[in-house]
Amino acid sequence: MVKKILVDKYDLFVLSSLIHYLINLLYMCEIRFLLFILFMGCLCACGRVDLKSPKTLFSSVSEISEVEWSIEADSLARVEGIQCNDSVLLVFDFYSGKSYSLFDIYSGKMISRLGSIGQGRDEIPLGVFGYIENNRFYIYYDQTGYIGKFNLDSCSVILDCPPVCLAKYKIPGAQISKIAVVNDSLFLGAGTYNAEYQYLLFDNKSNVIDSAVTIYNSNEANLNIYHKFLSNQGRLRKRPGKSQFVYSINNSSNIDFFEIKNNKINLIKSLRFNNPEYTPTQDGDYSRVLFSDNNVIGYIDIGVTDKYVYTLYTNKKICDNNTYNDLSSTTVLVFDWNGNPVKQYELSKEAYYITIDKTLQRMYAVVRKPDMGWTIVCYAID
Repeated sequence: MVKKILVDKYDLFVLSSLIHYLINLLYMCEIRFLLFILFMGCLCACGRVDLKSPKTLFSSVSEISEVEWSIEADSLARVEGIQCNDSVLLVFDFYSGKSYSLFDIYSGKMISRLGSIGQGRDEIPLGVFGYIENNRFYIYYDQTGYIGKFNLDSCSVILDCPPVCLAKYKIPGAQISKIAVVNDSLFLGAGTYNAEYQYLLFDNKSNVIDSAVTIYNSNEANLNIYHKFLSNQGRLRKRPGKSQFVYSINNSSNIDFFEIKNNKINLIKSLRFNNPEYTPTQDGDYSRVLFSDNNVIGYIDIGVTDKYVYTLYTNKKICDNNTYNDLSSTTVLVFDWNGNPVKQYELSKEAYYITIDKTLQRMYAVVRKPDMGWTIVCYAID
């Protein structure tokens, strides 16, 4: 009898311990489950925000410092862009009847002004943009279908060197924002083609060889061809020495990396985080798109070398509290030519335009002076 009672007490003790253990286990599982749910909720909430910005692709910020360098004082008036190679710095500076100011990249001294503004022989219209590759400065003007080039070696010694015309194109269905020269008879246009494609490849006889990459708003029936073009303008750059390109869409976080092989446009990578938000309007024959004040400014400018793509980027909105933000940023996101993130730089001053000199490992940035004039600062990059 005593033995039986002892066994029963032991069984009760084991059963009680087991129940206590199970209760604690359930309690801990419940706490862990709740913590897991809370963690996933925070992660998802963060994900919804982060997916709208390419900055989330970069895990750290690289150090960057200013280098003592300056251009001649009061030599800039109305700056609209900047380009360079390993010997000269060219500023889109439309005043005094000229389009561009050319500086020595080592000393910062002005060499000359070039690009006479006008409609005559050897003159170009106001607002002609372009880019430098090696010792050539390629220019284009879609309103007249003009593509040309300057020999910068000649412009360094000739005070008023004229451009050489490469092509006069007229392509039905093409609304071109930017152009890159593949060679002297083959060209890449970015904008819209037939209100459907982002890019087209054409020759100096206006023959379309290929078109590719569907625009983000191709299926919006309420848009005409001009609305689609105006909402798909952007920045185009070519990889020096190769047929690779990068194009960012204005007022968005969208950027494409692509190449030309065998006269075909091949998309390498498309990073499309945030399409532009806008309202199309029509006043007679005049088409416009009104971008939302809540729209992100996104990519502002692009500088390139044969290894990397440097993008001046901001998450700022077009307008905050009824105040319009400047198209400027301190953030430079660096990608390789396959569209992979490499590094992020933070500049010491708000930059409006950037360009890169691979030889000197320098980044040149257009900034505002305290008196609201323009100047250029230089940064050392690795």
